[in-house]
Amino acid sequence: MESESKKKASDITIRSAKPEEWDEVMHLVWSVFKEFHAEDYGKEGTDSFLEFITDEPLRQHFLCGKYPVFVAVCRDSESMEEKIVGMISMRENNFISLLFVKTGMQYLGIGTMLMERALEFLRPDGEDAMLDENKSEEYRYTRLKDGSVTVNSAPNAVGFYKKLGFIATDGLQVNCGVTYLPMKKSGEDDSMDSLLSGLRALLN
Repeated sequence: MESESKKKASDITIRSAKPEEWDEVMHLVWSVFKEFHAEDYGKEGTDSFLEFITDEPLRQHFLCGKYPVFVAVCRDSESMEEKIVGMISMRENNFISLLFVKTGMQYLGIGTMLMERALEFLRPDGEDAMLDENKSEEYRYTRLKDGSVTVNSAPNAVGFYKKLGFIATDGLQVNCGVTYLPMKKSGEDDSMDSLLSGLRALLN
């Protein structure tokens, strides 16, 4: 495999994660979390995060289409081997659940590419909005009609989300040891409401 430091955004492809890639994707998430977030979260927050990404029902939701996951893959030019270098996942109601880029591959625009694919998926008029008739009702993905997107950002990722147009909708929150800032990127129908909410959060 080529040196990761020599890779660039043009070498990256964004696609849906394959069922058999779940463990590899979550291993990437855990390794990046331990390096960049675990120290700030402490034992309680770290244990809570690990419990979430190793939750068997979550994996089942992914397999059934209720927990969409996209991955950034880099293909070696010689061996043609694909390597997962980033991921993003969504939960119902247009919530960005996880967004992680492999150490050594950050600051190449991969996170932005993943977010752009997620926003495309979450558009109410996108092709992916169609429900799979072969899936049971309980596993059908619910999306917000206005196209807005929310995320609970880790403190050190707030700047990244702001650059993508997200604004704070409240102050810092702590839940089960996990500190986060609720943020939102408005859809076409509620941009003014979201802007006012962000201003109120900043003034409080």
